[in-house]
Amino acid sequence: MTNGIAISFGIIIIMMLIQASVSIWRFNEVRLEFEQVVDVYNLRMNLVQKMRVISRERAPILFTMIAAEDAFELDDLLMEFQQLGSQFLAVRDELLHTGLSEEETKLLEKHRQLARSVVPEQREVIALINNGHTALARELLVKRVSPHQLQALEQLDELINYESRQSKKAMENARVLFAKTQTELGLTTTIGSLISIIIGVLVSVRFTYYIKKLKKNKDDLESIVEQRTGELMESNKKLEYSANYDSLTGLPNRSLFIVLLGQALKQVKRNDLSVALFFIDLDGFKAINDNYGHDYGDELLRQVATRLKAQVREEDAVFRLGGDEFTLIIPHLDNENNVKIIAEKIISILSKPFDVFAQQCHIGCSIGIAIYPRQAVDLDELIKNSDTAMYDVKKSGKNNYKIYQQ
Repeated sequence: MTNGIAISFGIIIIMMLIQASVSIWRFNEVRLEFEQVVDVYNLRMNLVQKMRVISRERAPILFTMIAAEDAFELDDLLMEFQQLGSQFLAVRDELLHTGLSEEETKLLEKHRQLARSVVPEQREVIALINNGHTALARELLVKRVSPHQLQALEQLDELINYESRQSKKAMENARVLFAKTQTELGLTTTIGSLISIIIGVLVSVRFTYYIKKLKKNKDDLESIVEQRTGELMESNKKLEYSANYDSLTGLPNRSLFIVLLGQALKQVKRNDLSVALFFIDLDGFKAINDNYGHDYGDELLRQVATRLKAQVREEDAVFRLGGDEFTLIIPHLDNENNVKIIAEKIISILSKPFDVFAQQCHIGCSIGIAIYPRQAVDLDELIKNSDTAMYDVKKSGKNNYKIYQQ
């Protein structure tokens, strides 16, 4: 009888140890699987975000090419446009090698088809620019290329949302498995507590060891989740900033300019006010940049941005579209005569000498102004008319401003 009881207790103890060991093993498996899943989805999301940023950087280059004043600048812009395209394809290939699911492959293929449909139109725009047909190039870019590019970006957004949902789903599955493992180990602990009353301190000590190990693994898993989540949020913030702001001057870029201008026009329709759009192009900047180098030119652009920001109201917005082109949105305009005062003030502050790297230089600016809704019926026409007014100033002597006339 004594031997039978001892053998029974021994079997029970062995079974308990096996069950506890299996539970801990399953917990470690869940943790490793969760880490791998989170890493894969984070990698895919970062790659798709990178593709989106490259696409948004590539889109406004064609607009800048239309406004390019010389062949060298046009060649540089074309080279930048092609390099971004190569970077996009490299990131896309890297994404394909992460082992995409059928749904992910389908979404990416849909974006590829949209992107391929835009390529011939982009080539047509570039051909028109090279042949000097800037008006036709701008019309094709506004009416066909830009909407198609926007559709491609929206498809990338859909893929990003899908990756986000899959990541959350994977996290939820890991939590379910973790809860199940925790329940099983809790049951084992309860049985062990009952048996420990009979068999003494040995079983109690053994289970205490496993419980501590489980708690440590649980704390490690929670720490990993918190760390990865923080890294992903920080990465998203950086990507969002780089997509909407100019890295040189810190001003909002062309992408955010289009969004905010659209919002301003919607508010005008509701409040029966006007919106003034200034196109500001620096006079003499190219010569300074060629003579003193890009570092000198970059510092000059930063100082121009600082002066422009200091002269506008809190509700106004200054943007850098690229090169030496800036724009200014003046919403809630109740007196159109104010645009003349603002334009003269800008010309005055930019005509004052700049101290760049302990050396003075002088520039001017040509300003084209269009007012919505009196001089434009929509966003595209407002941009076109202010740009046209600016080029009229360039042709008539520079360092002045002009309000668009029909």
